Amino acid sequence: AAGDTAALLDYRRQAPEAMRAHPSEEHLLPLFVALGAAGDEPYASRLHAGIDDHALAMDIFAFEPGAPA
Repeated sequence: AAGDTAALLDYRRQAPEAMRAHPSEEHLLPLFVALGAAGDEPYASRLHAGIDDHALAMDIFAFEPGAPA
C-alpha cells in the first residue's frame, strides 16, 4: 500500500521472489537512503521513466517531505 515504508524495508521476507531481480542490496540501498532523507512522511514522484535495450529500467524518482502540492 502507498506509504507503507515498513513493508518496503521488509521486502526480502514479504516478496522473496525479489531476490531474482536484486540478489544483493547494493542497488536498493540508495533508495532507502533517499527515502529516509525525505523525512517522516515522504512523497515520491517519478521524474523519468524509461527502458534501455528492452530490459533495463532507467526510472528516476525524487523523494520529498510531506504530501504533493
